[in-house]
Amino acid sequence: MLKEKKYIGFDLGAESGRCTVAVFKDNKITLTEVHRFVTHNVKYSGGFHWDILAIYKEIIEGISNAVKKYGPEFDGVGVDTWGVDYVLIDSEDRILSYPYHYRDDRTDNIMDEAFNIVSKNEIYALSGIQFAQFNTVFQLLAESRRKLNLLTVADKMLLMPDYLNFLLCGKKKAEYSIASTTGLIDPVTRNWSWELIDKFGFPRSIFPEVTEPGTKLGNILPSISQLTGISSNVPVYASACHDTASAVVSVPADGGTWAFLSSGTWSLMGIELKEPFRTEKAFAYNFTNEGGVEKTIRFLKNILGFWPLQECRRYWIDKGKEYTYPQLVQFAKEYGHANAWVDLNDQRFLKAGHMPEKITAYLKETNQPVKDEPGFITAVILESLAYSYRNTIKEIEDAAGVKIEKLHAVGGGIQNELLNQYTADAIGKPLYTGPVEGTIIGNAGVQLIASGAVRNLAEWRKIVRVSFEINQYEPAGSDYFNQNESNFNKVLMNNL
Repeated sequence: MLKEKKYIGFDLGAESGRCTVAVFKDNKITLTEVHRFVTHNVKYSGGFHWDILAIYKEIIEGISNAVKKYGPEFDGVGVDTWGVDYVLIDSEDRILSYPYHYRDDRTDNIMDEAFNIVSKNEIYALSGIQFAQFNTVFQLLAESRRKLNLLTVADKMLLMPDYLNFLLCGKKKAEYSIASTTGLIDPVTRNWSWELIDKFGFPRSIFPEVTEPGTKLGNILPSISQLTGISSNVPVYASACHDTASAVVSVPADGGTWAFLSSGTWSLMGIELKEPFRTEKAFAYNFTNEGGVEKTIRFLKNILGFWPLQECRRYWIDKGKEYTYPQLVQFAKEYGHANAWVDLNDQRFLKAGHMPEKITAYLKETNQPVKDEPGFITAVILESLAYSYRNTIKEIEDAAGVKIEKLHAVGGGIQNELLNQYTADAIGKPLYTGPVEGTIIGNAGVQLIASGAVRNLAEWRKIVRVSFEINQYEPAGSDYFNQNESNFNKVLMNNL
């Protein structure tokens, strides 16, 4: 019998972060959250930035809380975050500027400029990454156009989890799953695409060595040990540092042809492959080939998940209506089917602010029913998401030449049971939901595999299946989604 193992995992999302201790004992994993915090950001006239040092302070508090509860000895520490955003540091390890938030305006229209330098087809052929204006490649291009181009004085560009790992152990590396979100990685060599980097004129020297998920970076720095009480012998692992990569690690699949859905602020849907898939159909559907564990590729599409609903709730709270998410879902249930939908890929929905107004404006533009009611607007968002999942499943099947038998959904979004049922109805396939804490579970899983406590990914997924509740949703109301499919697709073409 293996002795009890303890791991600290940090999972940082666009709104909040948490520090969790994962305990592995008797072939099961249990989680205890020891610190939850806001992922601090600042928006002002000079831009939209992450307050990275405030986030670092939360990391220190998280480790301190873990030590208070479990003592100084742990078997590993790992960090995962959202993708694409980065920190620039100089040769003395000083931050050159506050890192930009991926929703900052400076990348508006930057893709057109990029395609004048390197064609869209060539970028996809070299990187296989879905096109979005916030991809790191476009952020770096925007930086290179500034009067003071910080790329010319930077020593290294470290993506968010790589920078936090550097603060913890002093090693400057680029973990592959997070590096793959940049649009500057070759998915075959699993290294930087120097050809793309050179074509855009980015200095090669700022790109650190790429390491695979599960690499031991080093031990906790003595300074961190002194601050928190954690032992300086605790290893820091480059887990699957991209939160979606960690979430996919936690998918409790047990055979068959399955797709995954990581459900949160963003929805990410796709399949796990052994090789990148950069065909004409994959390009046309705008699929991405991001890094996974054990040399896998996550062939997936980003979908604007719960962000519109989060922004609607924020808007209503500002208006003095303190709706909770369960209340909004109940309003939508009571309203019933909306018979109205929005295109979640429309750029207006990407930015913060006035989301209910944006949704009603879109509905008016497309000649659809409009009601200024929270239940109606929530139903519009949930049904639009379910239709997006339906279309994405079909695109995966077409592009990859597979027949998806079931969908596994993990993450906080699976707590929305109404959307779960809509999703099963829309895709016409069984939906399995769980675990809710998929990302932090996957983070811990990579550490367990890296430390030798678990043999491989397949064994880890068995452990997840016996450690957490998995729920099943069968299609029950598919007629509504079948009958309205053509109307929804007309909405996507903006000509209903």
